[in-house]
Amino acid sequence: MTEIITESDSISADQMRQVLAVTRLLALTPDIDTLLTRIAQSATSLLCAERASIFLHDHKTNELWTKVALGAREIRVPCDKGIVGAAFGSNAMVHVPCPYEDPRFNREVDKRTGFITRNLLTIPTRDTAQKPIGVLQVVNRIGGDFTMADKLMIEMLAEQAGVAIQRHYLMQDFVKSAELRREMDIALKVQMAMIPSKPPVVPGLQAAGWTLPASVTGGDTYDLWSTPDGHLGIFLGDAAGHGIAPAIEVTQARTMIRLLSEINVNQDPTWLLSSINNRLAQDLAPGQFITVFVGFMSPTGLMRWSSAGHGPLLYRKGPTGPFEVLEPLGPPVGVWSEFAGDPTGILQLDPGGIFMVLSDGIFEARSATGELNDIELVKTFFNSLPPMPPDQILVELRKMLIQWQGKESPADDQTAVIIQR
Repeated sequence: MTEIITESDSISADQMRQVLAVTRLLALTPDIDTLLTRIAQSATSLLCAERASIFLHDHKTNELWTKVALGAREIRVPCDKGIVGAAFGSNAMVHVPCPYEDPRFNREVDKRTGFITRNLLTIPTRDTAQKPIGVLQVVNRIGGDFTMADKLMIEMLAEQAGVAIQRHYLMQDFVKSAELRREMDIALKVQMAMIPSKPPVVPGLQAAGWTLPASVTGGDTYDLWSTPDGHLGIFLGDAAGHGIAPAIEVTQARTMIRLLSEINVNQDPTWLLSSINNRLAQDLAPGQFITVFVGFMSPTGLMRWSSAGHGPLLYRKGPTGPFEVLEPLGPPVGVWSEFAGDPTGILQLDPGGIFMVLSDGIFEARSATGELNDIELVKTFFNSLPPMPPDQILVELRKMLIQWQGKESPADDQTAVIIQR
């Protein structure tokens, strides 16, 4: 049936100005997150909708995933499933006025979140060869169903998104050029040289650590060292993002902690975090932060610890029983000029007790179906292991992560430190 375009379906001058503003932004910034967020925001505004999402095609998993999802968490779906899969597969706009009557619509997301989807307008984003490379979806037009003017508007916005996505992929290819790769390899060598080649010898304690960056350089790092008074120093830091900049930031935090721990004879972890926070709050770019764990464990298993946004932390007091959880004592460093953390925590391990610090790249690792490897699944895994030393636990952890992800390379940096009395 042919749709009749009425005067109310025409695009206003103000709407065109907003579309042109997005076009100008394409010329001003190459940042894909800024561009796609602006396009999604413009879609909700111009189409009077409640939400908008922009999906990208993951060639490795053949999934569509939300690079931008206003008002929702990340979503991953097979590229031939659901409404977004229909738009991507047909390379055509899909208008669904009554989603609950459409068999392609997945109701489980609404059931889980309590959100009610009333109508959908979905369109593929295309490269210059008109091949679909993603999907733009707008949800719940306020005041009724989507109009012909809305369809014209989403077509223009989808074109802008297609340009931004294709340019992003081209820039990614450039970043992988030989010269930049060589420089990043050097940065990786510098970063890895600061990670202990083997754990220090502290009588009564066994320690092991492992890290795997998501890109050539990572935003995670860890350190283990023996203090002059015979304690085991423990550090794990995770800077937001991964790549050269986060690698530099987390290495800076590690270096300051080591230096200050030698100056402060009491080695108070909360004081250390407060001290580096004052510096990093000035040095880090807006929106950047680092989660940091610092602890000092005696040969008798007594540990003074503090955590700036890094957690949850796992421990088992003795050789048997389930693992328990410790939550961070304060926010990440670099967020505010003053560190608002609780006083230093105390933990006592009995003989055979274990303490673990893991980065969120482990807790948030996704399976092939998009399921999160959350804290409960991780606890279940560790509880299932028979007694073994920390280095062997790390071997089993790496096997589990590869099996869970269906690949060795993680989506986010993965780091683990395990201490056993």
